[in-house]
Order: sequence, then structure tokens, then C-alpha cells
Amino acid sequence: MGGSLAKRIDSISDHYVLLLLALALMGLTIVGVGDTPTVSMLGIVLCVAGIFQMPGRIDTRILFPMLLYLVVGAASSYGAIGNVTHTYTATHAIYPVLYFLMASLKKEELRWLRWFTAVWAGYVAANGIVQFLMKAMNGTAGRLGGMMSNANSMGIFLVVGWFGLMAWAPGPEEKGLIPALLRRLEPLLLTALALTLSMGSFLALAVGMAVRAAGWVKESGWREAAWRSARMLAKAALCVGAGILMYFTGRHTSAPLLCVGLVLWLVALMFLWEQFDRFLLAYRWFPWMMCAGGFAVALAAVAVRPSAAATFLERLEMMRNGVGYLTADPLLGVGPYQWRELNLADADTYFNTWHIHNVPLHIGVELGLLALAAVVLIILRTLLKKGRNVAGFAAFLLHNLMDTSFFYMGTTTSVLFTVGEPEKGGKQPNRILVRAFFAAFALVFVYFYCVH
Repeated sequence: MGGSLAKRIDSISDHYVLLLLALALMGLTIVGVGDTPTVSMLGIVLCVAGIFQMPGRIDTRILFPMLLYLVVGAASSYGAIGNVTHTYTATHAIYPVLYFLMASLKKEELRWLRWFTAVWAGYVAANGIVQFLMKAMNGTAGRLGGMMSNANSMGIFLVVGWFGLMAWAPGPEEKGLIPALLRRLEPLLLTALALTLSMGSFLALAVGMAVRAAGWVKESGWREAAWRSARMLAKAALCVGAGILMYFTGRHTSAPLLCVGLVLWLVALMFLWEQFDRFLLAYRWFPWMMCAGGFAVALAAVAVRPSAAATFLERLEMMRNGVGYLTADPLLGVGPYQWRELNLADADTYFNTWHIHNVPLHIGVELGLLALAAVVLIILRTLLKKGRNVAGFAAFLLHNLMDTSFFYMGTTTSVLFTVGEPEKGGKQPNRILVRAFFAAFALVFVYFYCVH
């Protein structure tokens, strides 16, 4: 018994970098847009682990732009406010470390990291649904913000989680508790997504689905792609429809106890999800009928949240305001967190938010065009690699053209873990350089922690 336990502990310790990355995802989700001391402590631990790792293949055409973004961001921060620690560029320093550590994982470990990312998204979704249910019971139910404390950020986090699950889900031949759980997470993620009523996240989901369908066209032709797309939309319509019904019941009726029945129905659906999929495969006409019902679900979502159009127009006005500051300092920008101050003083509407709801524009305004060019290089390189989860990346990109999900560290880390493939097109780095990289970043994080 004792020997068996010792072997299990040894087996777990052999994969300690994988465990640290999983814990990093959890911690970065909880801190939201970031907390410099917390992220710095996490960064120190990750760097110490990285020093003792064998270097793996890494794509320097993504790593170098990451480093350029950080250097330019630090220069912009120092020039605007006299320090480099009180800004989001300090917390973003953890992303190259995470990327490098991903490169040190074995193929099987990378698969487990992606599985854990999906399981974590499922936990966040379940936590949010329970939270919504409790609020419905006391009459305070509203749009689901969950662990992200913001409905729009929660929405895109779940979208990213869903696409990651779809890209890396285990096949039916794989046995075990985790594969069985992963094959049943889809309805949980989509139902929780519906409770956020995040129109931007719904649009991102639709764009990602379109990219996924385009991939199927190249893979198997129009007819098979249309059939697979119909199945995908049928599943989404069922789960999102259930979420919309749950929201309406908990928010707009005097019978919130009915939400309990809907939650129990969701649990049953999860257990029977594979049987439902087999039903869709057997009766090929049924998904098309459900797709028609999906349009009704979309109309219901719009009807439940009629203010979405006004919000979108306000964001367009915010973007117009931001464009006016692009030329204020094209090289280093106006500095992190400075757009809000400028907006407060100018003659335009004061939007009372820290970030322009268009991330490329926000980076161009606050950090300058060099930082924006670095981000564009990362995007282009990722798209050119045509990775397994390009649909999830497309959804994330679309959302960042009208919201701020890039600044929520858990969401961006989820994208990194499910979209990033550092070994693809990568080179084997020198071991000494790898150790120097992690040692340098460890010192940077120590500085951030001590000075902040």
C-alpha cells in the first residue's frame, strides 16, 4: 500500500510543470485582469521550475514578438508614469514564461494540459450556474458574471473553453474518468454561456463555428460539412435555448423554483449527451429541424436583452474617440491606463472604463504602434500555422474587436493553452539560453513584487 502510494507520488512529481501550468490557469482566472504581486509570485515559481527543465522546440516567431510587446510596454509605462510595475504590461510578462514552459512538455502532457483547460472551463460554468440558481432563489438573478465578475468576460471565457474542448476532446475509444467527463461538458458550457446574455460572445461563437465549418469543407466537401455543421448548430440551439429559458425563469417570473428542474434536466442531458449525439447521427433530418429552432433561440436572446444595440453603438463611439489618440505618440503611445484620463478631459462622452473596447486599437493608443505591430505578428503567425483550434482563436480575435477579453488573464491563458502549438515550426533552443531566459524573468518578477 505504502509502496503504491509512493509510486503515485513519484509519477505525479514527474509531471510537476504540467501541474504548475494547471494551477497557473486557475490562479490567473481568479485574478481577473491581473494583480501584480500575485502574478509576480506565480511567475517566480514558474521560472524556478523552468530553469531545471530540458528545453523543447519553441516557435521564436511568436516568442520574439511577445518579448517586443513587453519591452515596448515597459518603455511606454516608464515614459508615461515613471515606473514599469503599476500597469498591465507587468502582469503580461507571465505569457512568454507560460509559452516557454508549454514547449518543455511532452506531447501527452500537452494533451492533458488542454484537457484540464476544458475541465476548468466546465468547473467555472458549473460554479456560475449554481451561483445563478442561488440568486434566482432570493430574487436577485441577473446576467451571469460568475468567477469573472463580468458577464461579457464570462461569456468569451466559456466560448474559448468550448472551442478548446471541441478541438482536443478525446475520442469515444478513450476510456477513463476524465475522457468520459470531457465528452459530457459541452451542454454545461453552452448553457452557462446563454446565462451571460453576452451578445459579443454569441457573435464570437458564430464566427468560430463558421471557421470550423470552413475547415470541414476543405476536409470532406460541402455536403458532409453542411451535415456536420447542422449537428453542431443543433446541439448549440438545444443548450443555449435551455440557458435562455433558465434565465427568463429566474429573472422574469415569480416561480424561480422551476430553475431547479431545468438544472436537473441539464444534469440528465450531460449524462445522456453521447446518446443524443448518436440520435442525431441516426436521424439525419432532425438536426436540420433543430437548426430552425436555433433562429427562435437567437430571437429570444435579443428580446431578453434589448439594450445590446445601444451598447454596441456606444462602443463604436468609444472606438472613434480612441482613433483620435493614435497619433498622440505613435512610437510609445500615451501610456498604460492614460486613455481613461484623456477621455475624462476631452469633449467627447466619458465612457468610464479603463480599456477601449477594441483591443488592437487600445494597444495602439496606449502602448504605440510598435507594440501593436508585435501583437499583429503573433496573430498572423498563429493563423498561418493553421492549428487544430484555429476556430477558437478566430472567436477570441473577433471578441477583442468589440470588447476587452485579452486583458482578462484567465481567458488569454486558456487561448494560449488550447491554441498555442510552440513545437509546430519551432526550433530547439540552447539549454544555457533557456536557463538565462528563466533566470532573467525570475529577477524581473522579484523586482515587480518588491517594488509594487
